[in-house]
Amino acid sequence: MKRVFLVLACILVLASCSDNDKKDNKQSKDKQVEVTETEVVADTLDVDGYINRARWHLANQQVGNAIRDINSALSLDGKNVDALLVLADIYYALGDQDNILLTLNKATEIAPMDPRPVVKLAELSFLQGNTKMSSAYLDKALELNSVNPQAYYMRGIICLSKNDTVQALKQFMKARSQDDTFIDPVYQIAHIYAAQRDPLARDFYNLAIQMEPDNWTTYYDLAMFLQDNGNPEKALEIYDTLNAKMPDNYQVLFNRGYVNLVYLFDNDAAIECFDQALAVNPKAVDALLNKGVAYEQKGNYKQAKSIYLQILKDNPNYQLAIDALHRMGE
Repeated sequence: MKRVFLVLACILVLASCSDNDKKDNKQSKDKQVEVTETEVVADTLDVDGYINRARWHLANQQVGNAIRDINSALSLDGKNVDALLVLADIYYALGDQDNILLTLNKATEIAPMDPRPVVKLAELSFLQGNTKMSSAYLDKALELNSVNPQAYYMRGIICLSKNDTVQALKQFMKARSQDDTFIDPVYQIAHIYAAQRDPLARDFYNLAIQMEPDNWTTYYDLAMFLQDNGNPEKALEIYDTLNAKMPDNYQVLFNRGYVNLVYLFDNDAAIECFDQALAVNPKAVDALLNKGVAYEQKGNYKQAKSIYLQILKDNPNYQLAIDALHRMGE
Protein backbone atom coordinates (compact mmCIF):
# COMPACT_ATOMS: atom_id res chain seq x y z
CA MET A 1 0.00 0.00 0.00
CA LYS A 2 1.50 3.25 -1.10
CA ARG A 3 1.31 6.00 1.49
CA VAL A 4 2.22 9.58 0.75
CA PHE A 5 2.77 12.05 3.57
CA LEU A 6 1.90 15.15 1.45
CA VAL A 7 4.71 17.22 2.90
CA LEU A 8 5.30 20.11 0.50
CA ALA A 9 1.73 20.36 -0.69
CA CYS A 10 0.50 20.79 2.86
CA ILE A 11 2.84 23.60 3.82
CA LEU A 12 3.02 25.94 0.85
CA VAL A 13 0.13 28.11 1.97
CA LEU A 14 -0.80 27.65 5.62
CA ALA A 15 -3.31 29.62 7.61
CA SER A 16 -1.85 32.32 9.82
CA CYS A 17 -0.53 31.24 13.21
CA SER A 18 -1.89 32.21 16.58
CA ASP A 19 -1.32 35.76 17.72
CA ASN A 20 0.11 36.67 21.12
CA ASP A 21 -2.82 35.35 23.10
CA LYS A 22 -6.04 33.43 22.53
CA LYS A 23 -8.09 36.60 22.17
CA ASP A 24 -5.79 37.93 19.47
CA ASN A 25 -5.84 34.53 17.80
CA LYS A 26 -9.63 34.61 17.63
CA GLN A 27 -9.58 38.14 16.24
CA SER A 28 -7.10 37.07 13.56
CA LYS A 29 -9.33 34.17 12.55
CA ASP A 30 -12.37 36.46 12.49
CA LYS A 31 -10.62 38.58 9.87
CA GLN A 32 -10.21 35.54 7.63
CA VAL A 33 -13.92 35.23 6.91
CA GLU A 34 -15.10 33.53 3.77
CA VAL A 35 -15.61 36.12 1.06
CA THR A 36 -19.04 36.33 -0.51
CA GLU A 37 -19.69 36.85 -4.20
CA THR A 38 -20.92 40.39 -3.44
CA GLU A 39 -17.62 41.27 -1.79
CA VAL A 40 -15.68 39.81 -4.70
CA VAL A 41 -17.30 42.14 -7.20
CA ALA A 42 -17.41 45.21 -4.96
CA ASP A 43 -15.56 48.26 -6.29
CA THR A 44 -14.93 50.06 -2.99
CA LEU A 45 -13.30 48.12 -0.16
CA ASP A 46 -11.38 48.90 3.00
CA VAL A 47 -8.06 47.25 3.88
CA ASP A 48 -9.66 44.13 5.36
CA GLY A 49 -12.00 43.86 2.39
CA TYR A 50 -9.13 43.89 -0.07
CA ILE A 51 -7.24 41.32 2.01
CA ASN A 52 -10.22 38.99 2.18
CA ARG A 53 -10.87 39.36 -1.53
CA ALA A 54 -7.20 38.68 -2.28
CA ARG A 55 -7.46 35.48 -0.21
CA TRP A 56 -10.52 34.47 -2.18
CA HIS A 57 -8.79 35.08 -5.50
CA LEU A 58 -5.70 33.17 -4.36
CA ALA A 59 -7.79 30.22 -3.17
CA ASN A 60 -9.42 30.17 -6.60
CA GLN A 61 -6.06 30.35 -8.40
CA GLN A 62 -6.67 33.88 -9.66
CA VAL A 63 -3.18 35.08 -8.79
CA GLY A 64 -3.29 38.24 -10.90
CA ASN A 65 -6.46 39.44 -9.19
CA ALA A 66 -5.01 38.53 -5.80
CA ILE A 67 -1.94 40.67 -6.51
CA ARG A 68 -4.14 43.58 -7.56
CA ASP A 69 -6.18 43.45 -4.37
CA ILE A 70 -3.27 42.96 -1.99
CA ASN A 71 -1.48 45.90 -3.60
CA SER A 72 -4.61 47.96 -3.02
CA ALA A 73 -4.62 46.92 0.64
CA LEU A 74 -0.96 47.80 1.06
CA SER A 75 -1.45 51.15 -0.66
CA LEU A 76 -3.93 51.96 2.11
CA ASP A 77 -1.79 50.49 4.91
CA GLY A 78 1.76 49.51 3.98
CA LYS A 79 2.40 48.11 7.45
CA ASN A 80 -0.55 45.74 7.61
CA VAL A 81 0.88 42.37 8.63
CA ASP A 82 -2.18 40.43 7.45
CA ALA A 83 -1.71 41.92 3.97
CA LEU A 84 1.99 41.08 3.99
CA LEU A 85 1.23 37.48 4.95
CA VAL A 86 -1.19 37.14 2.05
CA LEU A 87 1.43 38.70 -0.21
CA ALA A 88 3.89 36.04 0.98
CA ASP A 89 1.32 33.37 0.10
CA ILE A 90 1.00 34.89 -3.36
CA TYR A 91 4.76 34.67 -3.80
CA TYR A 92 4.55 31.04 -2.66
CA ALA A 93 2.05 30.42 -5.45
CA LEU A 94 4.45 32.07 -7.90
CA GLY A 95 7.47 30.18 -6.57
CA ASP A 96 9.27 33.47 -5.88
CA GLN A 97 11.34 32.55 -2.84
CA ASP A 98 13.38 35.76 -2.80
CA ASN A 99 10.29 37.92 -2.46
CA ILE A 100 8.76 35.53 0.08
CA LEU A 101 11.81 36.15 2.27
CA LEU A 102 11.76 39.93 1.77
CA THR A 103 8.04 40.10 2.54
CA LEU A 104 8.23 37.98 5.68
CA ASN A 105 11.28 39.82 6.97
CA LYS A 106 9.38 43.09 6.54
CA ALA A 107 6.46 41.61 8.48
CA THR A 108 8.74 40.57 11.36
CA GLU A 109 10.25 44.05 11.47
CA ILE A 110 6.81 45.64 11.67
CA ALA A 111 5.46 43.15 14.25
CA PRO A 112 8.38 41.46 16.04
CA MET A 113 6.04 39.86 18.59
CA ASP A 114 3.76 38.29 15.96
CA PRO A 115 4.63 34.58 15.48
CA ARG A 116 2.82 34.20 12.17
CA PRO A 117 5.55 35.46 9.82
CA VAL A 118 8.10 33.50 11.85
CA VAL A 119 6.24 30.25 11.16
CA LYS A 120 6.11 31.13 7.48
CA LEU A 121 9.87 31.72 7.55
CA ALA A 122 10.12 28.20 9.00
CA GLU A 123 8.07 26.91 6.07
CA LEU A 124 10.35 28.67 3.60
CA SER A 125 13.49 27.28 5.24
CA PHE A 126 12.02 23.78 5.15
CA LEU A 127 11.11 24.21 1.50
CA GLN A 128 14.72 25.18 0.84
CA GLY A 129 15.97 22.05 2.62
CA ASN A 130 17.26 23.78 5.75
CA THR A 131 15.50 21.86 8.52
CA LYS A 132 17.86 23.22 11.18
CA MET A 133 16.92 26.81 10.36
CA SER A 134 13.27 25.83 10.08
CA SER A 135 13.35 24.32 13.56
CA ALA A 136 15.03 27.44 14.95
CA TYR A 137 12.26 29.63 13.54
CA LEU A 138 9.64 27.34 15.05
CA ASP A 139 11.31 27.51 18.45
CA LYS A 140 11.20 31.29 18.22
CA ALA A 141 7.54 31.27 17.17
CA LEU A 142 6.63 29.07 20.13
CA GLU A 143 8.52 31.36 22.48
CA LEU A 144 6.35 34.20 21.22
CA ASN A 145 3.19 32.15 21.69
CA SER A 146 2.98 28.58 22.91
CA VAL A 147 -0.59 28.31 21.62
CA ASN A 148 0.52 27.91 18.04
CA PRO A 149 -0.94 24.90 16.22
CA GLN A 150 0.71 25.75 12.88
CA ALA A 151 4.13 25.74 14.54
CA TYR A 152 3.53 22.29 16.02
CA TYR A 153 2.21 21.10 12.67
CA MET A 154 5.40 22.26 10.97
CA ARG A 155 7.44 20.49 13.63
CA GLY A 156 5.56 17.33 12.72
CA ILE A 157 6.33 17.84 9.03
CA ILE A 158 10.04 18.20 9.85
CA CYS A 159 9.90 14.99 11.92
CA LEU A 160 8.27 13.18 9.00
CA SER A 161 11.03 14.37 6.69
CA LYS A 162 13.45 12.61 9.06
CA ASN A 163 11.27 9.46 9.19
CA ASP A 164 10.62 10.04 12.90
CA THR A 165 6.94 9.11 12.95
CA VAL A 166 6.81 8.86 16.76
CA GLN A 167 7.75 12.50 17.25
CA ALA A 168 5.73 13.54 14.20
CA LEU A 169 2.63 11.99 15.71
CA LYS A 170 3.21 13.85 18.99
CA GLN A 171 3.55 17.18 17.20
CA PHE A 172 0.46 16.65 15.05
CA MET A 173 -1.53 15.62 18.14
CA LYS A 174 -0.36 18.79 19.88
CA ALA A 175 -1.44 20.90 16.91
CA ARG A 176 -4.85 19.25 16.93
CA SER A 177 -5.27 19.70 20.68
CA GLN A 178 -4.72 23.43 20.26
CA ASP A 179 -7.09 23.83 17.30
CA ASP A 180 -9.68 21.16 16.68
CA THR A 181 -10.75 22.89 13.44
CA PHE A 182 -7.27 22.53 11.92
CA ILE A 183 -7.65 19.67 9.46
CA ASP A 184 -4.08 19.23 8.16
CA PRO A 185 -2.78 17.42 11.27
CA VAL A 186 -5.82 15.14 11.17
CA TYR A 187 -4.82 13.98 7.70
CA GLN A 188 -1.23 13.44 8.74
CA ILE A 189 -2.22 11.48 11.85
CA ALA A 190 -4.48 9.28 9.73
CA HIS A 191 -1.67 8.64 7.22
CA ILE A 192 0.79 7.70 9.97
CA TYR A 193 -1.63 5.28 11.60
CA ALA A 194 -2.53 3.81 8.21
CA ALA A 195 1.14 3.16 7.42
CA GLN A 196 1.37 1.37 10.78
CA ARG A 197 -1.84 -0.58 10.05
CA ASP A 198 -3.28 0.85 13.24
CA PRO A 199 -7.12 0.74 13.44
CA LEU A 200 -7.03 4.34 14.69
CA ALA A 201 -6.41 5.36 11.09
CA ARG A 202 -10.07 4.66 10.33
CA ASP A 203 -11.19 7.00 13.11
CA PHE A 204 -9.02 9.85 11.88
CA TYR A 205 -10.00 9.39 8.24
CA ASN A 206 -13.64 9.49 9.30
CA LEU A 207 -12.93 12.60 11.36
CA ALA A 208 -11.31 14.25 8.33
CA ILE A 209 -14.38 13.34 6.26
CA GLN A 210 -16.63 14.94 8.87
CA MET A 211 -14.51 18.08 8.80
CA GLU A 212 -14.21 18.23 5.01
CA PRO A 213 -16.95 16.07 3.48
CA ASP A 214 -16.24 17.08 -0.12
CA ASN A 215 -12.59 15.98 -0.14
CA TRP A 216 -12.87 12.75 -2.10
CA THR A 217 -9.18 11.96 -1.63
CA THR A 218 -9.89 11.20 2.02
CA TYR A 219 -12.60 8.71 1.09
CA TYR A 220 -10.12 7.05 -1.25
CA ASP A 221 -7.44 6.86 1.46
CA LEU A 222 -9.96 5.36 3.88
CA ALA A 223 -10.98 2.76 1.30
CA MET A 224 -7.34 1.87 0.72
CA PHE A 225 -6.85 1.37 4.44
CA LEU A 226 -9.96 -0.75 4.74
CA GLN A 227 -9.11 -3.03 1.81
CA ASP A 228 -5.61 -3.61 3.16
CA ASN A 229 -6.80 -4.27 6.69
CA GLY A 230 -9.52 -6.85 6.46
CA ASN A 231 -12.60 -4.94 5.38
CA PRO A 232 -12.75 -5.13 1.57
CA GLU A 233 -16.54 -5.05 1.44
CA LYS A 234 -16.65 -1.64 3.13
CA ALA A 235 -13.80 -0.47 0.89
CA LEU A 236 -15.80 -1.49 -2.16
CA GLU A 237 -18.82 0.46 -0.88
CA ILE A 238 -16.67 3.58 -0.69
CA TYR A 239 -15.21 3.00 -4.15
CA ASP A 240 -18.75 2.58 -5.50
CA THR A 241 -19.69 5.93 -3.95
CA LEU A 242 -16.61 7.55 -5.45
CA ASN A 243 -17.34 5.97 -8.81
CA ALA A 244 -20.80 7.53 -8.79
CA LYS A 245 -19.21 10.93 -8.12
CA MET A 246 -16.29 10.47 -10.52
CA PRO A 247 -17.25 7.86 -13.14
CA ASP A 248 -14.12 8.51 -15.23
CA ASN A 249 -11.57 8.25 -12.42
CA TYR A 250 -9.18 5.52 -13.49
CA GLN A 251 -7.72 4.79 -10.05
CA VAL A 252 -11.15 4.30 -8.47
CA LEU A 253 -12.19 1.96 -11.30
CA PHE A 254 -8.94 0.02 -11.02
CA ASN A 255 -9.24 -0.34 -7.25
CA ARG A 256 -12.80 -1.62 -7.57
CA GLY A 257 -11.46 -4.32 -9.86
CA TYR A 258 -8.54 -5.05 -7.57
CA VAL A 259 -10.75 -5.52 -4.51
CA ASN A 260 -13.04 -7.86 -6.41
CA LEU A 261 -10.07 -9.80 -7.78
CA VAL A 262 -7.78 -10.09 -4.77
CA TYR A 263 -10.06 -9.90 -1.75
CA LEU A 264 -13.54 -10.95 -2.84
CA PHE A 265 -12.50 -13.48 -5.54
CA ASP A 266 -15.25 -12.25 -7.83
CA ASN A 267 -13.50 -12.60 -11.17
CA ASP A 268 -16.45 -11.56 -13.32
CA ALA A 269 -16.95 -8.33 -11.36
CA ALA A 270 -13.20 -7.70 -11.51
CA ILE A 271 -13.14 -8.09 -15.30
CA GLU A 272 -16.03 -5.67 -15.65
CA CYS A 273 -14.26 -3.10 -13.48
CA PHE A 274 -10.95 -3.48 -15.33
CA ASP A 275 -12.79 -3.06 -18.64
CA GLN A 276 -14.25 0.19 -17.32
CA ALA A 277 -10.79 1.31 -16.23
CA LEU A 278 -9.34 0.44 -19.64
CA ALA A 279 -12.11 2.43 -21.32
CA VAL A 280 -10.78 5.46 -19.46
CA ASN A 281 -7.11 4.59 -20.04
CA PRO A 282 -6.68 2.00 -22.81
CA LYS A 283 -2.90 1.85 -22.31
CA ALA A 284 -3.06 1.03 -18.59
CA VAL A 285 -0.89 -2.07 -18.30
CA ASP A 286 -1.78 -2.77 -14.68
CA ALA A 287 -5.50 -3.00 -15.44
CA LEU A 288 -4.84 -5.19 -18.47
CA LEU A 289 -2.57 -7.50 -16.49
CA ASN A 290 -5.10 -7.92 -13.69
CA LYS A 291 -7.82 -8.57 -16.24
CA GLY A 292 -5.63 -11.41 -17.50
CA VAL A 293 -5.23 -12.73 -13.97
CA ALA A 294 -9.01 -12.69 -13.53
CA TYR A 295 -9.47 -14.77 -16.68
CA GLU A 296 -6.69 -17.10 -15.52
CA GLN A 297 -8.43 -17.60 -12.16
CA LYS A 298 -11.67 -18.36 -14.03
CA GLY A 299 -9.85 -21.10 -15.90
CA ASN A 300 -10.11 -19.27 -19.23
CA TYR A 301 -6.41 -19.71 -20.02
CA LYS A 302 -6.83 -18.93 -23.72
CA GLN A 303 -8.18 -15.46 -22.99
CA ALA A 304 -5.60 -14.89 -20.26
CA LYS A 305 -2.75 -15.88 -22.57
CA SER A 306 -4.09 -13.56 -25.27
CA ILE A 307 -4.04 -10.64 -22.82
CA TYR A 308 -0.50 -11.38 -21.59
CA LEU A 309 0.75 -11.59 -25.18
CA GLN A 310 -1.00 -8.31 -25.95
CA ILE A 311 0.88 -6.69 -23.07
CA LEU A 312 4.23 -8.04 -24.26
CA LYS A 313 3.58 -6.84 -27.78
CA ASP A 314 3.71 -3.25 -26.54
CA ASN A 315 5.94 -3.87 -23.51
CA PRO A 316 8.39 -6.69 -24.41
CA ASN A 317 10.20 -6.61 -21.07
CA TYR A 318 7.16 -6.44 -18.80
CA GLN A 319 8.21 -9.04 -16.26
CA LEU A 320 4.81 -9.68 -14.68
CA ALA A 321 3.35 -10.70 -18.04
CA ILE A 322 6.40 -12.88 -18.75
CA ASP A 323 5.97 -14.54 -15.35
CA ALA A 324 2.29 -15.09 -16.02
CA LEU A 325 3.02 -16.90 -19.28
CA HIS A 326 5.66 -19.02 -17.56
CA ARG A 327 3.13 -19.81 -14.86
CA MET A 328 0.80 -21.08 -17.56
CA GLY A 329 3.54 -23.25 -19.04
CA GLU A 330 4.32 -21.01 -22.00
